[in-house]
Amino acid sequence: MKTRTAILIIASWPVSLAAASPPAACLAGLREALVEGQFTGPLVCSPSDATFVLVGRTAGRGFSIYDYRYRYDPPGGSDVMHGGQKIVVFQGTRYVGQYALSPTYTVSVSGTRMVVQSQETRQRFLLDLSRKPPGEVYIDGVRTTFYR
Repeated sequence: MKTRTAILIIASWPVSLAAASPPAACLAGLREALVEGQFTGPLVCSPSDATFVLVGRTAGRGFSIYDYRYRYDPPGGSDVMHGGQKIVVFQGTRYVGQYALSPTYTVSVSGTRMVVQSQETRQRFLLDLSRKPPGEVYIDGVRTTFYR
């Protein structure tokens, strides 16, 4: 009887470990690269609370642009959900940086440019990524910086 119990416990280890680790699809499989690149911000893996969508790749330097929208209940149990939108930039599998947006924007890529369009005003903003993401941009009159 002891042998059977030990076998059942050992056989259940991989299942419990797999359940405790984040799913491979978390943040389009780029969660580990974000952590290694020192991404600042919440890493929300729940499909009901986050989307992490590749919107395009730029020509030239080949930046991959992701639209990350999330909501989460911060530690401390305030029961008030927090959320936001970030444009996350990768070059290959290396995390380069991000822009935080507020309110909501539509993001796309055209050639070497990222196009950010306000859903409120419908105004479009073009960010030239031919060399590197601009360190500072103004979107709807709001200063937005590129940071890790």
